[in-house]
Amino acid sequence: MEHDFTSFLDRICREYAYRPAICETPDDTANFITYAGLRQRIKNRIEDFKDQKTVVIRAVPSAAWVIDMFAAAEGGHQTLLEDITAPEIPASVFDSAEEYHPGCLLFFTSGTTGSSKAVVLSQAALLRSAWNGQQMLPCHQEDRLLSMLPLSHVFGFICTLIWPLSQGALVQIGRGMRGFATDPRAYRPTVLAAVPSLLGFLLKTNALNPELRVILIGAGPCRHELLESVKAMDISVFFGYGLTETASGLAISQPGLDPYAMALCPDTKVRIAKDGELLVRTPCMMDGYFNDPEETASRIENGELHTGDLAEIKNGALYLKGRKSDVLVLESGVKIFCPEAEEKLNAMLGRDLALTLRHNVLTLVVNAPQRDYDAITSKLNEYNRDQPIGKKIQVLKLCDKPLPRTATGKLQRWKI
Repeated sequence: MEHDFTSFLDRICREYAYRPAICETPDDTANFITYAGLRQRIKNRIEDFKDQKTVVIRAVPSAAWVIDMFAAAEGGHQTLLEDITAPEIPASVFDSAEEYHPGCLLFFTSGTTGSSKAVVLSQAALLRSAWNGQQMLPCHQEDRLLSMLPLSHVFGFICTLIWPLSQGALVQIGRGMRGFATDPRAYRPTVLAAVPSLLGFLLKTNALNPELRVILIGAGPCRHELLESVKAMDISVFFGYGLTETASGLAISQPGLDPYAMALCPDTKVRIAKDGELLVRTPCMMDGYFNDPEETASRIENGELHTGDLAEIKNGALYLKGRKSDVLVLESGVKIFCPEAEEKLNAMLGRDLALTLRHNVLTLVVNAPQRDYDAITSKLNEYNRDQPIGKKIQVLKLCDKPLPRTATGKLQRWKI
């Protein structure tokens, strides 16, 4: 297991020199870059960044994106991976900050519980995360892994790039959202990493290809029926858990077992706090939040990260129960677990919706036009009839804009 990109790239070039490493089109028999070719292109690009302190990588995923990222980080630069759907941040913002982290990569958090923060991850942490994944779910040289996730997000970065490259597999870079319905059958991957919303779309459009042997789900809770649909196609499905702050991998489900019962990755230690929050120690821990030592100190105490997730451990397995921020505490002390209530409401209303507290009043926000107010109110009254007094929804708000969500589909409740 390597601790820096130079030794990592040298090793995979040596072991898999003339095997195909990356392709950008379905016809990978002619259009691919070998591992040796990838290594040389990265070396050739390093000097092009010599006058930059912070290198910003902001583009759609491509072979050029991968080469620039490795070259910038290997060249010792602080490397910022930006989501092209987010507002652009000039490199000068990071160059002028008090902190500087040569050779580290900066990833942004999803922003589900607050404004997105830049997380500093070392090359060693990222490589260790990929190594962890291999110990829990092996990838092989013969595998073809289709990258349909943003490489600027740590789940996509580790599970669709670093992990397959570490084992000499072929990384197939998809064609973005325009290719979601057709890319799996065109590229014929054997392994696919997906967020729940993407998996739901692929199933709905019958896009999954017959060559698939494994699907790894991460970055958010996944409905049981989606997992069952995948298993019915004789595809092994695994559920993984991790955070940007831990370079992704902390735990993953195991073959033939309940996909929600996850085993911990090597050297990962967890405990459950009195309020049910999951606290973790991992060799993949972030260096901290960029230029924000106070926020770092509030999340990491004595090397232990407060994840913000609720969990329990049963029979040695880790089960997630939701986010602490998804629990609303009313003035009466009554607690509302939002995902559970929202699932019932969604089944009744068939709308994008969310529960929140406004002036300590339990409020339902629904993405719907004002003309539907009476019909939704009628359904809401049906829901309230089955609820104890302390859990009845008191206010209904309709909005004509979609509810704020992250790039992976997770609700940003704090923005509502």
